Amino acid sequence: MTVSQGRSPSPVHRVRWMFHSTAWVSDYESARDKLMSTVGLRVLEDTRIEDPRIARRGGMTWIGDNSLELGQPILPGTATARFVERHGPGMHSIALQVDDLAATCVHLEAEGVRAVKVSEHIAFSHPADTGGVFIEWFSDEHDIDPHFGAVVPPVRREPLLRVDRMAFVGAVVEAPQELASRLARLLGTSITFAVEGAPPGAPHVGVSLGDCTLALYPLPGAASGALWGSALPGPRVHVLGLLVPDLPSAASALARAGIEPIHTEDHAIVLPPDATGCVPMVVTDRLCPGDPRIVPEVQP
Repeated sequence: MTVSQGRSPSPVHRVRWMFHSTAWVSDYESARDKLMSTVGLRVLEDTRIEDPRIARRGGMTWIGDNSLELGQPILPGTATARFVERHGPGMHSIALQVDDLAATCVHLEAEGVRAVKVSEHIAFSHPADTGGVFIEWFSDEHDIDPHFGAVVPPVRREPLLRVDRMAFVGAVVEAPQELASRLARLLGTSITFAVEGAPPGAPHVGVSLGDCTLALYPLPGAASGALWGSALPGPRVHVLGLLVPDLPSAASALARAGIEPIHTEDHAIVLPPDATGCVPMVVTDRLCPGDPRIVPEVQP
């Protein structure tokens, strides 16, 4: 395992944490209810945004210790609707909290990344310039965001699985190690781990998101269905990793509920879409190596 640092960005550009990950689905209520039952999702907002640049019903939710934006496209022909039509429901992007959006856009453009501001506080970078990983950059303070002190609602019902943390967001990409270096430079964070010769079902390299990890996997090719349950022909954000306290107990709970995993690794279980409202998820009993939430052991 090797660890390297990204180059420091401009002092006024700083990624603070992951604002949220994002998933688009065909049926918001069905996905919401499935995720409540399976992994203890809490709804932070349920709104309709008619702006065609967003055009969704749903919004921020909370799972473990971080936010998933769960949305259903509401206007045909918009980018969100085209995504679901072309790729089916699934993970779409990550959103990062930054101090200064204008400074962030200047930094991105200096690195050859096209960034489009859609408001004073929101910009999107072109995924072709970030290896297929679609990123939203956000600089406002959202009054429902627990990162800023908002109260997380209690669970409505006891979920099948106890989720302690959002372990990682996964993306399948070409040349994971090379892309990790570029993304660490763009984010001003660091490469948290790199594993030579890791199998296709395991991440090869990670990048810090401030309070979570972006785990990069190689494109799975013909093994896509067996590993992830769907075709993944090109680079994209593709899965959400959730930390459970005990993986054998999670496996037993799934078995009792009649839920058969798509794929199982030593420390990971890929959940089937019927259990997650078609939001691709993997449960694990450990954070990625070098995750920013891991407290270093104090040496005597």
